[in-house]
Amino acid sequence: MASEVRRPPASWSQQTSEIDEAKNRINITIILPEIVQSSISFEATNTTISFEAKAGSSPNNVRYRFNCHLYAEVKSEDLRTSLSPDVFSVVIPKAKKGVRWPHLMDRQKSTIPDHLGKTTSLNCTDGPGSLKAEYRRLEMAEIEQVIENLERGVRINQDGDSVRREDLYSVVTRDKSHATVPRMGGGISEFESSGQWVAGGNDDDPRVLHNHAVDCLKYFSLHEDIKDLEQAIRHFERSAQLTPDSHPDKPFRLRNLGLVLVTRFQRLGEIADIDHAISNHEQTVQLTPDGHRDKPSYFYNLGVSFLNRFERLGEMVDIEQALLNLRRAVDMTPDYHPSKPDYLANLGTSYLARFGKLGELVDIELAILNHKHAVQLTPDDCKDEPSRLRQLGTTFLQRFKRLGEMADIEQAVTNHERAVQFTPDGTPDKPNCLCNLGNSLLTRFSQLGELADIEQAILNHRRAVQLTPDGNFDKPDCLNNLGCSFRMRFKQLGEMVDIEQSIMNHEHAVQLAPDDHTSKARFLCNLGHAFHMRFDRLGEIADIEQAIFNNERAIQLTPDGHPSKPDYLANVGISYWKRFDRLKQEVDIDRAILSHARAVQLMPDGHTDKPMFISNLGNSYLRRFEFLGKMADIDEAIVNQERAVQLTPDGHWLKPHQFNNLGNSLSARFMKIRRYEDLLNGIAAYRTSAHLPYGPPAARLYAAKKWSWLARCELGRHPSDQPVLDAYKIAFDLLPRTAWVGLSIDSRHHEIIAASSLACNAAATAISENDPQLALTWLEQGRSIVWGQILQLRTPVDELCRVHPGLGEELNRVSAQLERGTSGDHFAMDQITESQEAAVQKHRQLAQVWDRIVEQVRKKPGFERFLLPKQYSELRHAARDGPVIVLNTSEYACDALIIISERLHHVHLESFSYKKAQNLRESLHSILSHQGLRVRYNDRGAGPVIQGNFRGDDAFRPILAELWNSVVKPVLECLQSHQISSPTEDEGLRIRWCPTGPLAFLPIHAAGLYNADGTSLISLPDIAISSYTPTLTAVLRNSQHVMPHRSRLKLLAVIQPTTPGVAPLPGTREELKIIRTHCVSDSSVHVLEGSKATIAEVTSGMEECSWVHLACHGVQDTSHPMESGLLVHDGRIHLSKIIQKNLRRAEFAFLSACQTATGDVSRPEEAIHLAAGMLLAGYRGVVATMWSIRDDDAPFVADKFYGRLLKNGEPTSTKPAEALHFAIRELREKPGGCKFSSWVPFIHMGV
Repeated sequence: MASEVRRPPASWSQQTSEIDEAKNRINITIILPEIVQSSISFEATNTTISFEAKAGSSPNNVRYRFNCHLYAEVKSEDLRTSLSPDVFSVVIPKAKKGVRWPHLMDRQKSTIPDHLGKTTSLNCTDGPGSLKAEYRRLEMAEIEQVIENLERGVRINQDGDSVRREDLYSVVTRDKSHATVPRMGGGISEFESSGQWVAGGNDDDPRVLHNHAVDCLKYFSLHEDIKDLEQAIRHFERSAQLTPDSHPDKPFRLRNLGLVLVTRFQRLGEIADIDHAISNHEQTVQLTPDGHRDKPSYFYNLGVSFLNRFERLGEMVDIEQALLNLRRAVDMTPDYHPSKPDYLANLGTSYLARFGKLGELVDIELAILNHKHAVQLTPDDCKDEPSRLRQLGTTFLQRFKRLGEMADIEQAVTNHERAVQFTPDGTPDKPNCLCNLGNSLLTRFSQLGELADIEQAILNHRRAVQLTPDGNFDKPDCLNNLGCSFRMRFKQLGEMVDIEQSIMNHEHAVQLAPDDHTSKARFLCNLGHAFHMRFDRLGEIADIEQAIFNNERAIQLTPDGHPSKPDYLANVGISYWKRFDRLKQEVDIDRAILSHARAVQLMPDGHTDKPMFISNLGNSYLRRFEFLGKMADIDEAIVNQERAVQLTPDGHWLKPHQFNNLGNSLSARFMKIRRYEDLLNGIAAYRTSAHLPYGPPAARLYAAKKWSWLARCELGRHPSDQPVLDAYKIAFDLLPRTAWVGLSIDSRHHEIIAASSLACNAAATAISENDPQLALTWLEQGRSIVWGQILQLRTPVDELCRVHPGLGEELNRVSAQLERGTSGDHFAMDQITESQEAAVQKHRQLAQVWDRIVEQVRKKPGFERFLLPKQYSELRHAARDGPVIVLNTSEYACDALIIISERLHHVHLESFSYKKAQNLRESLHSILSHQGLRVRYNDRGAGPVIQGNFRGDDAFRPILAELWNSVVKPVLECLQSHQISSPTEDEGLRIRWCPTGPLAFLPIHAAGLYNADGTSLISLPDIAISSYTPTLTAVLRNSQHVMPHRSRLKLLAVIQPTTPGVAPLPGTREELKIIRTHCVSDSSVHVLEGSKATIAEVTSGMEECSWVHLACHGVQDTSHPMESGLLVHDGRIHLSKIIQKNLRRAEFAFLSACQTATGDVSRPEEAIHLAAGMLLAGYRGVVATMWSIRDDDAPFVADKFYGRLLKNGEPTSTKPAEALHFAIRELREKPGGCKFSSWVPFIHMGV
C-alpha cells in the first residue's frame, strides 16, 4: 500500500494548560499521536513558538505530520521544553501584556450517553480503534489570568488534506463564538476568513467524506446544533456508500454511521433513525470476520441499538436481540479489556429493561450481577465510575420496588450518593446523578416516612434542575422529579406551597416535552396526580377536571404492555372517584372501578405498589356501596382491603392507611346489616392503625377517632369497657404530632380541622364515664392547640436553667428561633426560592431539635411532666377570681363544667343539644347577613339593613331566650345552690365563660328573656359581669402575668377616619377626643392618625405602650383566618404578625373595630380571631366585637368605658370587664341603644 500523509486534526493536540502562580509561568502539554517514533523541531522568537512533530512508520505505513504556532511575547532563552515518545511539554513564563484569547480546551474521550447510562465511543480519525475528540472548557480560575498573555493557532498543512476555517482552532471563546488568530503581521488572512473547504481533496473520496463528517460531529459536540449532526450523517452515509464491502474500513464507517443515527434518534425520536442504525450495525457485524479485535464492540453497538428501539416501542424481539448481542460482546471480551465494564453495564441495563416488561425476578438478579461486575472492573478514579455506580443504584432501586427489601433501597441510596460524590461539578452527567439520588431518597421516604429523606430529595432535584440548561433533552425529567418530590412532601406535611410548586414544575415538564417524548405520558400522569391532590385540599372542581384530562392523555400515549400503564390507570381511577364524591354521577364511580381493576390486573404480583392499587379498588367499591347500597360492592371492598393489608409490609408508611380503609369498609357493612363481627373487626383495624409507630400522624389520628366512634357503638353491649377511653388517649397523644410545630401555622390549622370535634366528644365520653376532671383536662388539651404551642415556646424555664443550665440554655435558644420562624414569609410564598426552601427546612430541623431537647428534659428527675398539658390539679386555679364555666357541646351530650372555689361541678344541659347549637349559630348568621353586619368591609359605617319581611332586631330574641333557658339558667341555678352571687349590687357577679363548638359563636353574655322593645324580663347582664376566655390556660397565664413597674399610663391610640379602599369612619375622631379627655395628659397618649398609622408605626407603638385603642376597620378572613387583621393606612396588620409579638409591657387592648372576635366556623376550638391573638401577644384583657358595630356606638361605649377605668388620667381599681359591662348598660338605656345589633357585639376577653 502506498504511504499516505495524514494530518491529525490540530484540535487534539493540546491536552492541558495551566497557570503555576508560584512560579509565574504557563505550562502546556502536547499529547502526540500513537506512533512508533517521533521527533520535534522547535523554534522560538520574541513573538512566536513553533514546533513540528513528525512520525516515523506506523503499523499502517501511514506518516503523520503536525505543525503548530504558539503566540506569546517571550524570549527563547526563557522557554523550557521536554520530549518523550508520547508527550511534548512547553513551559512559558507569564507575559505582562498581549491580546485577549479564547478559553483553552481539554481533549477528552467522547461518549454518547442516554438516560440509562449506556456509553458509546465514536471514532474521529480515519482508522479503526481511534476515538472521537470531545472538548470541554478548562474550569480553572487561573485561565482568566492567561487570557491576555497567549494566543494559539495552527498553520495549514500542504499535504492535500481538506480543512475548514473552524479546524484552525482547538479553542472556543467564552461566548462559544469561533476564535480568530492574528497572522504574524496582525489581522486575519483571506483564507482564514473565508470559511470554505480548501487545500484540495475530493468529495467523492470516502476517506475525505468521513473526515468531513468527523469535523461536523466535532462542532455538534461543541455547540449541539442539529444542523451539524445532519451534515455529519450525510457525509457518513456517502462515505459508507462509496466504500466497497471488501474494503477493510467499511465496517468501521458503517459503525460510525450507526452511532450518529442513534444520537439523532435520541434527540428527535424518529423511528427511521434507529431502524437505519440497527441495519448499519447488523451489516458491520456481518462484514467483520470472527476473531477480529473489533467484533465484540460491533456486537455491543448492535445490542445497544436494539435496546434503544425496545425502550421506544416495547417489542420483546428487540430486547431479546439486545441481550443476545450484548452477551456475545461480554463473552468475547476478557476482564482486563477497558471496554468490558461498558459491555457489562449495558447488559445489566438490558436485563433490567426485560424485567420491567415481564417482571421475571431472574432478570433483576442478572441485572444486579452484571452491574456489580461492571463496578468491580472499573478502576478507581475512572471517569466512568460514577455512571457505573448510578446504574447499579438504579437496579437496586427497581428490585426494592418489586420485593420491598430495605437492604436494596439502602444500597440504591449508597451507590447514588457515591455517584454524585465522584461526579465533578460541571460535567454533563451531574444532573442525572443528582436526579437518581433524589429518586432513591424519595422511594426510601415513601417506605419509612423520614422527613430528612424528602428534604434531601428536594435539594438534589432542585440542584439537578438548576444545572440542566434550558433546551436540554433531560430538562423535563428533572422538572418532573422535582415536582414529584414537592408532591410527596405535601402529602406528608400539607404545606400548600409544596403542592403549588409541584403543579408548577409538572406543568413546565409537560410544556417542554413534545408529544413523542418517551416520558411524556409519565409527566402528564404526575401532573394529573398533583391536580387531584390540590382538589382534595381546596375542593376546586377545575382541579379534578384537569386531573382526569391529564391522566386520560397519559393512558392514550401509553401502549398496552408498557410497565407504567398500571400507574396511569390507577391515577385516573382515583380522579374519577374524587369527581364522583363531588358530583355523585354513577358513571364516574363505574369508571373508577374499571380503571382500578385493570391496574391491579396489569401490576405483577410482588410489586411494592400492588397493595396500594388493591386498596384503591376496594375504596372505589366502598364508594359505590355508599351510593347504591348493593351488598356485593361492600363485600368486594372488604376482600380487597383485607388483601391490601396482608400484602403491605410492616414498617411501610402506608400501612396505617390500609388498616383505615379496611376499617371504613367493615364499619360501613356493620351499619348496614349490624353484624357484630364486623364491629369487632372494624375496631381492631382502627386500633391497630392508631397504635402503629410509623406512618403519617394524621392517618393514625383518624384511626383513633374512628376507633372511639365504633367503641361507643359497642358500649351498648359492654357498658363498662375501657377501650373507648383508650382510643381518646391515643388520639390526644397524636394531636401535637399531627399539628406539628415544624409546620406553618396555616398547615397546622388545616390539620386540626380533622380533629375539630375530638376534644368535645372525648369530654362528653369522659363525663358519661363519671370522670369530669378527665373531661376538663381533655377539653384543655384538645382546644387552641396552635396557641398552646406558641405559648410553650414562650414558657419561662427558670427552674430547668437552675438545675440543668445546659439544657435550659439550649431550649431557650431553639425556642426563640422556632418562634421567629413560625409565621415567616418562607411559609407563605406561591413560588418558593432556594433560600426560602432552606429556611423552611431549617425551621423543621429546629422543631426536631426542640422535640429532642424536651424529651431529654422529661427523663430528668422532677421534670417528668415538663411542658405537658396541664392536669386538673393546675387547671382548677383558673377560678381563683371567680367561677369559670366551660360549656361542652358534643353530638353525644351537652354539659357545663363549673369550677367554683377550685372545685369542679358538673351540670348536664338536658334541654340543649349539638344540633340545637348549630341551628342557633346558623340563625344568628342569617340575621347578621340580612342586616349587613357580616359583609367584609361593610362594618362600622353601616346601620342595619332590613330586607323584605325579615323581622330585623326582633329576630335576636328567640336565640337569646334559648341560650337563657337551655344553657345559662341551669348554670346560674348551680351557682346559686353553692351560694355564689354578686358581692354587691353595684359590682355584679363575675363569670368567665369558656364555650366550645357552635356555642363559641353565640352571645352567651347577652342570654335572657327580652320584651319586644329590647328591655329584659330577666337576663344574664342583669345578674353577672361576663368575660370570655379561649382556654383555662389563658386565664392562668394572664392571672400570673406581672406588669413591670411603670411611672404613668402610656396609651397608643390608632385612629383611622379614612382608610384607602374602604368606607370612612368619622366616629373615630370622636373616640380620639374622648381618649384625650380621660387621659388628661397628652404625654400619656401616643396618637397615630390617618397616614401616620402605618403597619410599622402601629406595631412599634404596641411594643412601647401598655394600653392600645384601635379605632379602625377590622377584617375576619374566612378563607385564610390567619390573614384576618386590622386595616391601617398602608395595609393590613395580619393576625399572623400580631401573634409573633411577645409584648412584655402589654396590659389592655380596646379593639374598636369590627369582627375582632368572630372566629372561624370550621375550627371553632382554635379561637382564630384578633381578640385571642391579642391575648396571645401578651395583653391581659381585650375589648372586642363579635360582628360589625355602628360608627356612632363606638365613641359612646369608649366614653363610658374610659370614664370608669380612668380617673385623672390614671387607672382606677375598676376592671375592664366591669367597665365594659356598665358602659353597655348605659348604651342600652340610650335612645335606640337597646337594639340587640348595637350592644350585643361588645365583649370582654381575658382578665
